[in-house]
Amino acid sequence: MKSFLKRLFAGMAIGVGAAIPGVSGAAVALIFRIYEDLINAINSFRTHIKDSIVILLPILLGIILAVIPCIYLFSLAFEHLMFVLISMFVGFLVGSLPSVTDEIKGVKSTKKYVAIFVVAIIFVALMGIGSVFLGPKIDLDAQFTAMPLWMYFILIPVGILAAVALSVPGLSGSLILLVIGFYRPLVDHARLWAGDIVKTGDWSNFGKLIGMVGCFAIGCIIGVVLISKLMRMLLDRYHDGTYVAITGFIIGSIFALYFNYEIYNYYLNWAGVSHVGADINPIMPIYVEIPLGIVITALAAFGSYQIVRYQRKLKNEQTTNE
Repeated sequence: MKSFLKRLFAGMAIGVGAAIPGVSGAAVALIFRIYEDLINAINSFRTHIKDSIVILLPILLGIILAVIPCIYLFSLAFEHLMFVLISMFVGFLVGSLPSVTDEIKGVKSTKKYVAIFVVAIIFVALMGIGSVFLGPKIDLDAQFTAMPLWMYFILIPVGILAAVALSVPGLSGSLILLVIGFYRPLVDHARLWAGDIVKTGDWSNFGKLIGMVGCFAIGCIIGVVLISKLMRMLLDRYHDGTYVAITGFIIGSIFALYFNYEIYNYYLNWAGVSHVGADINPIMPIYVEIPLGIVITALAAFGSYQIVRYQRKLKNEQTTNE
């Protein structure tokens, strides 16, 4: 039961992270020290079905329990408290980063590793920058409203792309969706159609909702299976280099969190500049929300680092007992 609850809680954290542009669900799994268990369970599912289900079931259940309400809540938060929300997750990443760097503690800083580290940071940072320039040019709202047949087939490779980031720590699936213009249409239409059913009993778009979510989920499953095999191979053969890249991805994602299409529009609103995008209406002025965001970043970093310290203590006790 203790292991089940731990994995359920970790799954919920992964789900929350996966819903935020810039936060990597796989990085959250790494921070909670279940990433390699997750990869192994997926890779050995056919040969060790029972053991894999024991590991995967609570994690998947936690992800589902977190993602569904988070899609709605974060959609509202992006409109009214985006900087505070982003700051909380930046603090979480900063405070938890030592749990990742522990994996490469003592590794010599060769030119190759430095290059991998720098390239990883730049790659993720450019995703955030790219979303700022590409976001206004990609408008899929009309296509999602009509949902022609070809859109369902498009959502499968889109799900595979998102799953690449779900499987690689430091890469954000939701940020990739932002860059290619699918994040807001997916979130907004899921929220709209589900709201119609719950609030007014209007089931006219239920088929579109199930088809959209189903095709995207199929793509995610395919992507997770394929990329998890690749990550298992990389961790086995190039453990140190892989973790150096992962560290770079996570650091780059901190920049991408503060500079992507969604929050860029939020900054423009503060500046009183017109923008293209979802409705944005900050409930706090800039001189209140930025200091509050800084405080929340510090508190989140402190809290998540205490978790890292506790995990280190448990690991040391386990090593001593062995």
